[in-house]
Amino acid sequence: MRRWPHILVLISFLVSIALCTNDHPEDDLPPDLTGQVMDLADMIPAATEAKILRLLQEHEKATTDQIVVLTVDSLEGLPVEEYSIRVAEKWKIGQKGKDNGILLLVAKNDRKMRIEVGYGLEGDLPDIYANRIIQDRMVPQFKKGNFGEGILSGV
Repeated sequence: MRRWPHILVLISFLVSIALCTNDHPEDDLPPDLTGQVMDLADMIPAATEAKILRLLQEHEKATTDQIVVLTVDSLEGLPVEEYSIRVAEKWKIGQKGKDNGILLLVAKNDRKMRIEVGYGLEGDLPDIYANRIIQDRMVPQFKKGNFGEGILSGV
């Protein structure tokens, strides 16, 4: 009979863990997609954002490929790869059936960047090229504090 209090404590502990677990991980993600540039971390000056948006719109019109730029303050403790995939899936970037979307993600406070490429574009933009864009074009500008220019160079 003495085990009952211990078992009850264990059960209540497990129930509390289950209740605290986030059943809707998408709740930690940014809100719904409202445009091709979502500068939630306020990293891109207005004039640069207008240039980026114009380039993205022209590219989509010419190719049907959809590129979205997202800046966030934090990845909410997730690895950048997982965060970017979850955002791309939630937002359904690209055309249905073509999977021709690209997400350029910058996490300001975590100092992480990623270019997430849809399966339909992996032949055109393999991971090695996406990483080169980040390392050769974006990082040098970021080191100078030119975040908007770095993102523009990445686009």
